[in-house]
Amino acid sequence: MKVLFQIRSGYKDGPAGDSIQMLKTKMYLEKQGVDIVVSSRPDVNMKDFDLIHIFNCTRLPEAYSFYKNAIIQKKKIVITPIFIDMHWYYRNSPARLAAWRAENIMRREMLQGCHMLLPNSQLELQWIKNILFVDTPAKIIYHGVDPLFFAGDENWFYKKYGLKDFILCAGRLSPIKNQLSLIRAVKGMGIPIVLIGPVNNKAYALKCAEESEGCVKYIPELSQNELASAYRAALVHVQPSWFETAGLASLEAAASGTPVVITSRGAAQEYFGNMAVYVEPDSLDSISNGVRAAMQKGGNLTELQSFIKERFSWEKAAQDTLIAYREVVEGDYQPGEKGAFYSQTYNLPGVDKK
Repeated sequence: MKVLFQIRSGYKDGPAGDSIQMLKTKMYLEKQGVDIVVSSRPDVNMKDFDLIHIFNCTRLPEAYSFYKNAIIQKKKIVITPIFIDMHWYYRNSPARLAAWRAENIMRREMLQGCHMLLPNSQLELQWIKNILFVDTPAKIIYHGVDPLFFAGDENWFYKKYGLKDFILCAGRLSPIKNQLSLIRAVKGMGIPIVLIGPVNNKAYALKCAEESEGCVKYIPELSQNELASAYRAALVHVQPSWFETAGLASLEAAASGTPVVITSRGAAQEYFGNMAVYVEPDSLDSISNGVRAAMQKGGNLTELQSFIKERFSWEKAAQDTLIAYREVVEGDYQPGEKGAFYSQTYNLPGVDKK
């Protein structure tokens, strides 16, 4: 089977959850004999491919251009949507909320017109059904964790940076990840804060630096093995984002045996159950209390690691993905017209039909 992966341009220079998922899926599918090519071109010739797999429908119109090209070339399509209900996040910004709702017209056409959806949680699928009114067949593909995170060595990080027993937050530095609130919530605890990840928003990074008052160590990039060492050296990993589809960094931290504090907004509870502490991203008290609770509770390294290892692996994610591919390739449904018809005929929530 030969599959074309399509993902936003710049995924190499600006890595995020979508690029990690794509690359890990590619690695483990190739181990199962699938021939995969990655492209960000909207006009790629798809003649030699059995299937087109599009990642991340939040990046429009780029993702939409991939979809339209596949429709024109009459190819079978699966989509990993990474769709998030943004109503709450944009609640105080009517213009941004209106723009997101308008973009949902394209998202609905894509997700209704493809052969199968591969969301990362039941919650994400529910958002797609309730907000976009999409009834395309779907298979939940849960995120995985690289095995190396189960064997991190905290000594490397301590020798390199002279830090241990700190509060860690791994992820790109951006308003959505909410590091500024984390700094405000915990800087009075007298515990070092370590932020690891690329700067996604320079103005926001400056605000974080101004707020830190010398208690924050910022590291723009680490290798996967180095990051595993950082997780193991930390007292707790905190991800107080405004939303998370799953929380890849938190899964990696949990695999390292580090207690996890994560946002209540999104699908984290579907992944972690009662193994994490959940916080409200708009409440500094909730974040600080959550961090204290996680540190007091501590981590049962064996229990936490076993919980993650039994449920989440990229190998299993790839196996489930391949099952979905075979169902689509062997099916006879032709995409395109249904999605286009619905997007033109029905009003979407919050979008006035002119």
